[in-house]
Amino acid sequence: MQRLAITGSSGYYGRNLIEHARRESPETRILGIDVVAPREAAPDEFVQADIRSSDVPAALADFQPDTIVHLAFVVNPIRDTRRMSDINVGGTNNVFEAVRKLRPRRFLMASSATAYGAWPDNPIPIHEDWRLKAREHFQYAADKTAIEASILSLADELPNVAVSWTRPVIIGGKSVDNYLSRFMLNMPIILLPDGVDVPQQFVHVDDCVAATWKILRHDARGPFNIGPNDSIPLTKLARLTNRRAFKVPFWTFKFATAIGWGLRLPACDFPPSLHDFIRHPWVVAPTRLQKELGYQFRYSSEQTLLEMWTDHRRKKGKPENEG
Repeated sequence: MQRLAITGSSGYYGRNLIEHARRESPETRILGIDVVAPREAAPDEFVQADIRSSDVPAALADFQPDTIVHLAFVVNPIRDTRRMSDINVGGTNNVFEAVRKLRPRRFLMASSATAYGAWPDNPIPIHEDWRLKAREHFQYAADKTAIEASILSLADELPNVAVSWTRPVIIGGKSVDNYLSRFMLNMPIILLPDGVDVPQQFVHVDDCVAATWKILRHDARGPFNIGPNDSIPLTKLARLTNRRAFKVPFWTFKFATAIGWGLRLPACDFPPSLHDFIRHPWVVAPTRLQKELGYQFRYSSEQTLLEMWTDHRRKKGKPENEG
């Protein structure tokens, strides 16, 4: 891997992937593309551009990468769902067109375990051959499901390109800061919608990027779940973080969030549709990573959560064991 291009290079996943690539392959030259300029983990070359812009395929054509990793995506929910979908789906299609023209040796896209949807009939755990079924009202997950249909077509169209995509669960570690981490860490209590004790799964960012790197190094193809072999029920999550768990009717949970989201309350920076992912399971099995590539996770879900919690308490200026 001599020339690596990463879209979304300034994001949490992107920054950590750059640092991992530098450790594993110092000779690899890296192009970063992002709407935000890098503040750390700067690539060798950087282009500041909206992922939907014609500047993106132009930058990729100038760089001539042998490997393209597409991570650019709106993670934190925004209220303009049409704009969010245009960035996520439209921007991804812009990258796909560049891949069609350049035909690099490898192309990897970050999807998400949320593409499976959170449904009562989901098996625990979910393997890569399980069907994708979007939760249409949760924009992030719906967009991930939509682009997976497109990447399947791209893989069929370009048999000489190693096309792959990752489906990470909740990515955690030090300095993580997104609506999911804030939801899990800032709530003073843990609520159990309809009393259901749904398991949650966390993958450490170091494992996420190491698994991504392994997929690239093996020229692997197709979808890969990225999540450790354990998960954490909400009641255990409460115990581990010194909080209490309470049963609440699902409708009141969702209604209260709808009000908070509608009033733009700072403590409610996520839409009520997120709560389906706390009511129904979406735990994955890293089947292909382990069986085909021999990947072994360094961190469990519990270890990742505890690292996030310790870092969160430190930033708040509170002892680790204080609620």
